[in-house]
Amino acid sequence: KLSLLELAKEIEKLGKEANDRTLQMHQIQGGTFTVTNYGAFDTSFGTPVIKYPESAILGVGRISKKPVVVNGELAVGDVLPISLAVDHRIIDGGDAGRFIMKFKDYITNPMLLLMS
Repeated sequence: KLSLLELAKEIEKLGKEANDRTLQMHQIQGGTFTVTNYGAFDTSFGTPVIKYPESAILGVGRISKKPVVVNGELAVGDVLPISLAVDHRIIDGGDAGRFIMKFKDYITNPMLLLMS
């Protein structure tokens, strides 16, 4: 199990190797979960598709300014569209919903990551 810092370093390393076209196939096989960032292409929404044998994929769109309600007042806030597709033979829909809520908690309050 990797720590958050170790995971971030590994993602950075693999991303650099992918950009440099030195990434080997064995380095990207055997995954169970994918994060796809269609926001990098200035796209807000997409439909993530699970690749066998993975069990889930999280699609992340582009952050944009939208009207939001904060403490009962209308305000302008940052909105990050996400979509999660899961294989329901493996993952219960309730667990997927709880994952999204926990993801929201961590995105809106990153200090929670350091406390968990």
